[in-house]
Amino acid sequence: MIRPPGRERLRFPDLTADLAELRLEPDADTSLIGVSVAALATAFAIDRFSTAVDMGRCSALLAAQETVLLTHCHSDHIAGLIAWLSAHTRRHRGQPTRVVVPSGKRSALVAALEIWPDLDGVRRRVDLAEALVGAEPGSSVDLAGGGAATAFSVRHNTTALGWSVTARESDRPLVVIAGDSTVEPFREDPGLLDASVAVVDCSFIDAGTRVAARLGGHGHLDDWMELLPDLRCDFLVLAHLQPGTTAEAMLDRLPEDLPGTAIVVPWVSRS
Repeated sequence: MIRPPGRERLRFPDLTADLAELRLEPDADTSLIGVSVAALATAFAIDRFSTAVDMGRCSALLAAQETVLLTHCHSDHIAGLIAWLSAHTRRHRGQPTRVVVPSGKRSALVAALEIWPDLDGVRRRVDLAEALVGAEPGSSVDLAGGGAATAFSVRHNTTALGWSVTARESDRPLVVIAGDSTVEPFREDPGLLDASVAVVDCSFIDAGTRVAARLGGHGHLDDWMELLPDLRCDFLVLAHLQPGTTAEAMLDRLPEDLPGTAIVVPWVSRS
C-alpha cells in the first residue's frame, strides 16, 4: 500500500483495475479478500471460516466458500450467485452449501432459483429451499473454522443487513461488512463497527451529493469523515465507490489531518 505524505493513517491498496481484488489481514490467521465497486460487483471471501459475504461475481476462491452471507439482493451483490451454486456444488461436492439472505427476500430468491434456466444440475445436487436460510437483525450463524456471524440493521433502499464476523475465542469481531447503507445506523451506534476491519459503503465523494447519497441509501465520504472520531475499528475500508474513482480524486476530497484513530483505506486504484 502507498501512504501519501501528511496523511499517516491513509493507505491506498495497489489496485490497477476496477475489479482488482484487495487483501487485508486482520490477524495472522485471517484474510479478507474481495472487490467492491458500486453497480459492478461486491464480493468478499473470509477463507478461514469458509465464508463469503455477497456474491456480485464468482472466482475460484469464492466458489470454495461453503457459506454465502448476503447483505441484500441488488444485482451487483448477487449476480455471481448462479455461478457460485454451479461451481461450488460441482467442484466441492460433499461440502455444505448455504446461502443466508435477509428473510424478507428469501422466498423470492428461492422462487427465482427454482425456475432459473439450465440450473437443473444444481437442483439435483442440493435442495435450494434448505440451502437458503433467512436472517433478521440479531440472527447468528455458526461458520466453519470456529467462526460466527451476526446480522445487524442497516439503512438501504431495499431490505438489507450488515454482517459482523467473529472468531469464537474472541469477543471483538475480526471483520464487519456493513453492506450498502447510509451512515445513520453507525451515528446511532458507532460500536457496530468496532472490529479489526470495518468495510463500509462510500458510494459518493463529491461535494453536493450528500442528499443524493442519503436518498439512495448510501454513504458519503463527508459523512464518514464526520463520524471517524467516534469509530473504534482498526481499519476503515471505504468501499462501493463509483467506477473510475481514483486515489487522486479521494486525496482532493479528504482532509489533510484525519480525525480519530482508524487507518482509512479507500478501495480505489492508485491512478
